[in-house]
Amino acid sequence: MQKNRRNIDTVTIFPHLSKMDDVTNLVAHYKIGPYQIKIYESAGNYTSEALYTYTTLAESSPFGEIIESISKNLSGIATIEEVNKKNSLDSSFYTLQELLNTRKVVVKNYIHQQYPEFITMKEIDELVDLACYKLVGIYKIAPFLMDEHIEEFYLDCPNTCIYLDHRKWGRCKTYIVLSEDDLERIKTRLRYESGLLLDESNPSIKTELITDRFHVRASVDIFPLAADGLHLDVRKLKRKAFTLPELIANGTLSVEIATYLYFALLRRRNITVIGEPNSGKTTLVNALDLITPPEWRKITIEDVIESVPQHHYDKHQVRLQVIPFEGENKSRSKSKEIVKLLHRSPDYVFLGEIQTKEHSNAVFHALTAGLHLIQTCHASSPENLIVRWVEHHGIAPINLLTLDLIIFMRAYHNEKLIRKLRRVSEVEKPYGAADKLHEIDLHINKIQLTDVFDLDTQLKRTGKELFDTPAVRDIRMVEGLTLNEFVEELSTYMEIFNYLVENKLFEPATNVQIFHALHAEKLRQKLNYDKIDWSVLCKHVFEQVQ
Repeated sequence: MQKNRRNIDTVTIFPHLSKMDDVTNLVAHYKIGPYQIKIYESAGNYTSEALYTYTTLAESSPFGEIIESISKNLSGIATIEEVNKKNSLDSSFYTLQELLNTRKVVVKNYIHQQYPEFITMKEIDELVDLACYKLVGIYKIAPFLMDEHIEEFYLDCPNTCIYLDHRKWGRCKTYIVLSEDDLERIKTRLRYESGLLLDESNPSIKTELITDRFHVRASVDIFPLAADGLHLDVRKLKRKAFTLPELIANGTLSVEIATYLYFALLRRRNITVIGEPNSGKTTLVNALDLITPPEWRKITIEDVIESVPQHHYDKHQVRLQVIPFEGENKSRSKSKEIVKLLHRSPDYVFLGEIQTKEHSNAVFHALTAGLHLIQTCHASSPENLIVRWVEHHGIAPINLLTLDLIIFMRAYHNEKLIRKLRRVSEVEKPYGAADKLHEIDLHINKIQLTDVFDLDTQLKRTGKELFDTPAVRDIRMVEGLTLNEFVEELSTYMEIFNYLVENKLFEPATNVQIFHALHAEKLRQKLNYDKIDWSVLCKHVFEQVQ
């Protein structure tokens, strides 16, 4: 090795290691990329938060020295590709993934020239990754970004420690503090990725960071909105979508509810999924969206893309990304794109996060025009959602009759984060005894909700009781559905869901294949026999996975 290489104190890279005196026993230990993760129970008297720590080979000599040398000598050095891109007509910036790719080549060449004895060591890939994370400014937060067990992590303000929500250990503290340089580089990266201003006139932005190792939604607020300085909130977006059988298996919802939701979905009922932040709304919507019939033309409108791409499943899907509510530029606003849907001929529409009065008015404009929607919205109950729409957003109660299912999700923070579907409610429609619509009173001001399922009151309707829900009454009017046909269809779907759960068939591709086969066989039987033999159909579906 070359002489005169300075020794690096490990506290330079891992300052949190000197604060390990207030923890007790180790409760978890695993590896994420080049990071060794250790989680300890807290010895503090006033908190139950566990402590999340990480270490890497940078703690041992000479690896820490090599990383510091790379950071010192390669920071600010552009690659040939970057120079060509800057000088070309392509004025776009490098995404984080592109930046990591280019830095990886430069770092490997540097190590080959300066430290040739290390180029063949088994840890070379970890060393290169760590050096790249250092160069692009995510060294300290990379394990939080990559760890699939982490749901979300937060920084309240500068000079405070990052803390996080762990899927198994709940709220965890860390001893990681970001420097001014760290914060400035994160701000710059988020500005690049979002294409939005971040200054006093627009002190909040929200955007995605996507690499081959993580997909997150990052929100940042700065002064003067954030009174104590920069605030950061990073939500992890699951790289592999949950499926309905998987959600049944983990206790998010029951097989009976999943069956009823699938029945309603096939009839393109308008579905609103509500709950507090991080309660699993989008997760449920994506699980339903995956098993829609393949011939449907679907359009999604989101400010941060959380829907699942489905072209490789031979589905028709258009995903539109609009300017977030926090953005100053409203040229691609959510409300404008919702109204424009009327000229795009969708069979079903997914709307992410209906937030403002403008959004709500656009939604009900689309619903009363006959579009079929599944949407997410923040609310603490179906009743409070309706109060906000009517009292705060000025939606006339008569418009609420276009709603069908309102699904209420809730998250519980105990020892770990648990999400459950608590209620399925429906808006009562003004039917008479003969199931015919009365003349509509445009000044209607009374909206009644009917609970179809309620976990809190142990309400679980039987097939016969479900036959008289508002949504099913609508369907009966259109299809002439009999009680026996309804019960037989639900029973078949329930048998399929139970089969998938019992055999742990949770992969998205498998579920898409099965439900596409189910739909195709239904159409074939209806076309050829004008009637569906559900036992034959069920057997056909099971043959697809054997």
